[in-house]
Amino acid sequence: MSIQIKDNKIIFTRTFEAPINEVFESYTTKALFEQWFHPQGGKTKVYRFNPVAGGDAFFAIEMPEQTSYTLTEYKKVEKPHHIKYFDFFATPQGEKDTTLPGMQIFMDFTSESEERTRVTSTSIFPTKDVAQQALDMGVEAGMNSTLDQLDALLKRKKS
Repeated sequence: MSIQIKDNKIIFTRTFEAPINEVFESYTTKALFEQWFHPQGGKTKVYRFNPVAGGDAFFAIEMPEQTSYTLTEYKKVEKPHHIKYFDFFATPQGEKDTTLPGMQIFMDFTSESEERTRVTSTSIFPTKDVAQQALDMGVEAGMNSTLDQLDALLKRKKS
């Protein structure tokens, strides 16, 4: 995984040895999403999952030391190339946690070959300081571990 920091943006890029449709479906199919969207040692529990423009998702990432809740509001879903959404920390009841800033995320899926897909995730924070705060909280290690889970899922699907 590569990471770039540009002002209030954090850009992650990772290439997977899988067709673009399989990678995209891992982000937009509840049963697949639950299998990988968490760092190693955790699990994802999805309460709502409607990844279409105007839809939302509410889920928990359960780690041994804590559980965090996320509310996602989908703005654009263009299979299999783009997903645009807003991500917010949430309460256990599925409401936005307004004490913490949200972020806008642009996901771009690019087919490099029939069996190779590059995913670029651009997270846009309200300010450069908030982006730095996310980095200080370990977002890079968490994202890398989470994408390792996706890589393992895609490899299992192949065999």
